[in-house]
Amino acid sequence: MFLALTALTNVNAYTVPKIPADITLKSLFIFGAASYGKSFINEVENPKIYRDHSIKNPKPFCSPNNPQPKALYDHVNGRLSFVASFTGATYERFLYQNERPSSQTSKNSDAVDFKAIVINEVMAAPKKDNPLPYAEYVEIFNASDEAIELGGFYLKDDKKAVKLPGYLMAPEEYVLLVDEDDARDFEPFGNVLALSSWPGYTNSQGEVYICDANKTVIDSLVYSKKSYGSGSKDSDGFSLEVVNPFLSCDQSLLLLASESSKKGTPGKENSVFDTTPDMMGPRVVSATVRDSVNILVTFDETLSSSALSAGWTLNNGLNIIQSSFAEGTTNAVTLTLDRPLEEKIAYEITVGDLYDCAGNGIDPAANSATFQLPSLASGGEILLNELLSNPRSGTPKFVEIYNHSSKYIDLNGWKLANIDDGTIDSRKTISDRAKIIAPFDYLVVTTDIAELSQQYPKGKKEKWMELSSLPSYPIKGGAVILLSPDEKWVERLDYTEKMHHPLIQNPKGISLERFSPEEEGNNPKNWHSAAAAAGYATPGYKNSQHFARDQTNAAISIQPKVFVPEAAGEQPFTTISYQLADAGYLGTLRIFGTDGRLEMTICQNELWGTKGFYTWNGTNEKGRKVRPGYYILLAEFIHPDGQVHQVKETVVVGSKLK
Repeated sequence: MFLALTALTNVNAYTVPKIPADITLKSLFIFGAASYGKSFINEVENPKIYRDHSIKNPKPFCSPNNPQPKALYDHVNGRLSFVASFTGATYERFLYQNERPSSQTSKNSDAVDFKAIVINEVMAAPKKDNPLPYAEYVEIFNASDEAIELGGFYLKDDKKAVKLPGYLMAPEEYVLLVDEDDARDFEPFGNVLALSSWPGYTNSQGEVYICDANKTVIDSLVYSKKSYGSGSKDSDGFSLEVVNPFLSCDQSLLLLASESSKKGTPGKENSVFDTTPDMMGPRVVSATVRDSVNILVTFDETLSSSALSAGWTLNNGLNIIQSSFAEGTTNAVTLTLDRPLEEKIAYEITVGDLYDCAGNGIDPAANSATFQLPSLASGGEILLNELLSNPRSGTPKFVEIYNHSSKYIDLNGWKLANIDDGTIDSRKTISDRAKIIAPFDYLVVTTDIAELSQQYPKGKKEKWMELSSLPSYPIKGGAVILLSPDEKWVERLDYTEKMHHPLIQNPKGISLERFSPEEEGNNPKNWHSAAAAAGYATPGYKNSQHFARDQTNAAISIQPKVFVPEAAGEQPFTTISYQLADAGYLGTLRIFGTDGRLEMTICQNELWGTKGFYTWNGTNEKGRKVRPGYYILLAEFIHPDGQVHQVKETVVVGSKLK
């Protein structure tokens, strides 16, 4: 049976004395910290106080054997249709609306304070076969101490507003707003107010507003998939619930998926209800550049209006001329500067005298952030630097990116991908918001930071970021693609297991590191196995195998002069680099034993540029490790005019102690 709740006139009814129970709800009552123009009183030493909210709990006065009359009302014409038996709770509502004591005050929609009516629960993504009806609903709660007439109020989303019919809402009462076609389904769950049309809320994100007759916002919530937390609750028919309806500012960031076995609590106290005092101050999460004169400072919780008059301090002589909450938020503040930012400069902002909804001051340990005006990347500046494609069991793969420039570069919109049937495929966006990588710094992209940290505790976690998935990078070999937002710049690495050191029998858990950022990234000779001393990977910091070019005028150089191919913790190869005044030489590099026997041809008649390098891992032409001892490098390079130059250098192959 369907009850549409409206004000009644000229109705005869049985009269039963109303007996309020001695039940109270202790809830956090915040004063002086509300946003939306309400004053903030920071002179109070402890701005949190409690007060008791009495809850009407009428004694049942009927039973199945002694039913009381029940009034069923015409929700279209607002009049009594017939009388039948009904419960004590329904009859109590009838008495409250028609025989309210003269001492009981009420407000109409033109005189309601902000947050007097609270959006307490939202079902935006119902699911068939769940315990609750397969329909959307919005639960509102009267958080004030006065009855409020809902006639003239509006329920709206970002596009459509629906006017509420007349209904007198008692203090601390729950009312379900539903589409009139679904009203009967919600009758068992409490007081229902049927609406002639419904705004309609999308599953993934939306905005919910309660407005007065002038369409002034009384309360609002903004939800998204993130509001449901981890897991699949965003698609499994769970409602979103407010933790504490008595808090005096926006609670969009405090929404939680219902913990009820029914996946929602329409018409009653929320399953996540908690009045535990908030004792933690807000913390700065990030400061990002919106444009050359505007920055966005984001905090980890909702702020009071004190954020707009807080003490903001900037370095480099910058001043703030305007501040405002970012549109649709109360935890992010947009600051306008008195002059434009400059590239390649690290700025820092610090804030004081800023408070959250509960009156907690900014955490002094997290009241500042650095930011930069990002520069556009050019070719060869954002590089692939390290790859773990064959992790140990339970460990995620990772790709490391390196900024080989003096610029602050925003990786917003950059992508990782792979190659499928010769074309770029499986694009994964690294970040859909500002993500600055500092000059000559690293960013590691993985799928599970916690697990990766267990295997590589030396890694710099502050330079790691987590994605839900990476493109497919097979263990045996594949292609890693790094793309700029417009895909103008493309970095590619075609890798195989054979790129690991030949003396490594099982490369599981060992990353491939780029040897030189100045050399071609897709050259197999420019990649080597990470060293054992570094834990077989260096996520977030300088590669264990790296090459810094010697800028002397020597034509041929060897680094190091002594190396041990199989020694743990040592570089298991040597680097042979050349630097010439002119390009166009044909170069040949050979390794000979002291007996004159040829051990290895590194390259033969290859066209050289002005600089380059090769590596030797201590193996011979057959791939076997050479004996420890002295070896001769013979470098021969022929100029295009026919001149032949030869250089001899000594290199020592060592052996680890038994």
